[in-house]
Amino acid sequence: MKNLLLLLIILTSFTAWGQNRTITGKVTAAEDGVALAGVSVTVKGANQGTTTDGAGQFTIRASRGSVLVFSFIGFSSREVEVSSDSPLDIRLSAASQILGEVQVVGSRNANRTKLDSPVPVDVIDLKPLRESAPQVSITQLLQYVSPSFHSVNGTNAGDAGSALSLSQLRGLGVDQVLVLVNGKRRHKSSNVNWGGLGNGTTGYDLNSLPTAAIERVEILRDGAAAQYGSDAIAGVINIVLRKTTEELAVSTTASARRRGDGITTRTNANYGFALGKEGGFLNATAEFATQGISLPPGRDEAGLYNGPAYGGGANTRPFDAIYTKEIDDAILASRGLDRHHFDQRGGGSNKAKDALLFFNSAIPLRKDAEVYAFGGISHRTSQFTAVYRLPGWTERTNAFLYPDGFLPAMENIITDKSLTVGIKGKIKNWNVDVSNVYGRNDFGNYITNSINASLGLKSPTTFDAGKYNASQNTGSLDFSRYFDKALRGVNVAFGAQYRVETYQIIAGEEASYSKADLRPVYRVDTTTGGITYLNTTGSIGLNGLSPGSQIHAGFRPANEVNVDRAIVAGYLDLEANITRKWLLSGALRVENFSDFGNVTTYKVATRYSFTNWLGIRGSLNTGFRAPDLAQFYYTETSTTFQQGRAIDLVTASNKSAATRSLGFPSLTPEKSKGYTVGFTAQPIRNLEFTADAYLVEVDNRVGNTGNFSAADQNLPLEVRNLFVQTGTVQAKFFYNSFSTRTKGIEFTGSYRTPFRNGNLHLLLGGNFVKNEVIQVNTPKGLEAYQYIIFNDGEKARVTTNIPGQKITAQAIFREGRFTYLLRTVYFGSVTTASAQNANFPKPDYFYQTLKPIWVTDASVSYSISSAVQATVGVNNAFNTFGDYSDPKLAGLRNPTVIGIQNGSAGIQPFIRLAAKL
Repeated sequence: MKNLLLLLIILTSFTAWGQNRTITGKVTAAEDGVALAGVSVTVKGANQGTTTDGAGQFTIRASRGSVLVFSFIGFSSREVEVSSDSPLDIRLSAASQILGEVQVVGSRNANRTKLDSPVPVDVIDLKPLRESAPQVSITQLLQYVSPSFHSVNGTNAGDAGSALSLSQLRGLGVDQVLVLVNGKRRHKSSNVNWGGLGNGTTGYDLNSLPTAAIERVEILRDGAAAQYGSDAIAGVINIVLRKTTEELAVSTTASARRRGDGITTRTNANYGFALGKEGGFLNATAEFATQGISLPPGRDEAGLYNGPAYGGGANTRPFDAIYTKEIDDAILASRGLDRHHFDQRGGGSNKAKDALLFFNSAIPLRKDAEVYAFGGISHRTSQFTAVYRLPGWTERTNAFLYPDGFLPAMENIITDKSLTVGIKGKIKNWNVDVSNVYGRNDFGNYITNSINASLGLKSPTTFDAGKYNASQNTGSLDFSRYFDKALRGVNVAFGAQYRVETYQIIAGEEASYSKADLRPVYRVDTTTGGITYLNTTGSIGLNGLSPGSQIHAGFRPANEVNVDRAIVAGYLDLEANITRKWLLSGALRVENFSDFGNVTTYKVATRYSFTNWLGIRGSLNTGFRAPDLAQFYYTETSTTFQQGRAIDLVTASNKSAATRSLGFPSLTPEKSKGYTVGFTAQPIRNLEFTADAYLVEVDNRVGNTGNFSAADQNLPLEVRNLFVQTGTVQAKFFYNSFSTRTKGIEFTGSYRTPFRNGNLHLLLGGNFVKNEVIQVNTPKGLEAYQYIIFNDGEKARVTTNIPGQKITAQAIFREGRFTYLLRTVYFGSVTTASAQNANFPKPDYFYQTLKPIWVTDASVSYSISSAVQATVGVNNAFNTFGDYSDPKLAGLRNPTVIGIQNGSAGIQPFIRLAAKL
């Protein structure tokens, strides 16, 4: 009986110990004892918590032995075990790097933060955006949060370029920004863009990286070619990968457009686990995304075709007295169709599927050394559709194969592979990093639902139009060391790189490029001995039907190339704290390209702190961009439209005989000078503000010329032969045709504060930029073609096709189980220039100025449990489209939304479910 009573007493004691009881306390700042209001107090491992009041006091129910977690913006988190009922006295230490996160890009000093950097750097944490933002791809996430970053879905491009969303910084070119992953150079896309923001250029395809694999993005908004090499004229984007372990994070998002079209889904899973017990890890991400078929945004009748569909000359002329609308409508009715049968797809949102895999890992070898590796593979398909080939468009269709016409499709199959391996550690106080980075991009072009009209009934309807790929392999050896006793601290870094780049074009099947009606032309010649013979003088097309696969003709055997080049580089990077308040840095880089020789660049930057919260900064840099191998060797045949009329166009290789016969030289590097001056301020705790003015001049930029016409009999024989061989009527070429000046002002602000019973984070940013062309390069002997070599369309692309003003304002508020996001972005006015013809000596262009637009997003997230969160929201809540195309440009179709400012497709509700296990 005594034993039983003792057991009951023990059990009762344990029960009393484990019961929840009221725990009280006060939280203060360790440095000055000031009470902290709004501190989050939670029970670790349980879905319960509270916040401190204005006097720093809190009350919470918890059991003895449980752990309370105290976290507050600007302070290091603290965990305290409940061991008694006595009030708790919690003191939080200020975090030294709360808003000035440690950065990788822009400095080789391991302790540099974005606030004390001598150049402007944005550090963007993706975690809150992945949870609350409507956007799911990395380019769209950055588009709506970074004022100096610009990217629209599909880059406003056609053909294969529509599969990519290339990126710009500070209004400069998509090929004038460098992308790093974990501080290592990323490979570019192999595609040369046709039209849009990247016309005639290649760029970096950020969307080949899964969003869920990224911890943060660092954007260096300053020229950095002296530090990182070619391309870094406008700045550098550094993608920092996740390192989390022992956590499985799963998320799925779905959205749709107003009419239920364009359904988008993205599902990802991220998991990491420890390797060994010394801090090693492996973090892996899998992501799968789909994009459904999209209708033209805007009004239901946008883009509707109103001209003759079945009469001869459809799409090239309106109804007349002979072939009337009544006749056309009667034919449609007899076939059970209406005019929506000839609708086209919405731009910037190809039907697509993406499968992405990526990993990040490190294994310590000993105390001061580790082996690291990261990389991945992505496989994506993207279907671009062009202008509907109407049944009466006789030179481009065949009534027996397609009695009601057809909508040709270009199936782009894109594969990216990358792998980085390296070892870093310390040797006699020097940080040493040896690494090798390999990356490759493959692009396959398959044409479906199409025809080679010149083949007639023998034409296939699907075509292999060829492939192309580009690769890059970079070996690096980097050294750095911080000398704390020199001046007020000096960081020295130097290193070397050896990089090999390759580019290859593989021809498509013959039917994809052939002009079947070509026949040789002969003339009768006589030998010196008086014997007559037939001499071939060229070729001529007999039936006038369009050659090659419709939408995009395939690569010919003559277009095939397999080329490479080698680059050797060395750099020196110094950063010195001259005094406690004055920082001075400088970099020098020398590179040798096997195809055009040496390039030397330098950079000087400085920062002076007047107080611990206010500093000024400035920089001077020179930069360069080496023309990509693709710009030297790429050739394609495609179809463009001028006032609704189809024009077959050839883009000639810079190495071709036609290019040389016109007098265009081999491409040379673009060179730049850049200047930045600004200030940083942190006047109160948790508030930061930066502002910078910049000026960038770029000489001899590479681009496509305007279109030379086959009607011009003064063109060299090689160019006229190119027209005949390809069945085209216009041609353009790669050339260092112009120089630009870019100037602007950008600012960023961030404020974090407790609000009501939660935490509020406010962001504000803006970029005001102006681009102007300051010089046009006209080769000697081609002065009469100056308005074709650099035309008004290309001038508009590099000066007025992107918003001159962009302002972003965002608020994220967390309270209890709820998280709210509200954001609005202002996209300024743009002006487009559309070619009306290829008249000589000056083509005609139509200019249209699009008014500014505001795009507003909102979302609400609810934590169903400590592991599961649901989010609902909307992108473009007020269904803002921007201006429609002018009727003068629409031809025989209704005007459509241009969408060049932000690529918006109108209102898009979304839903997201996320879990952490």
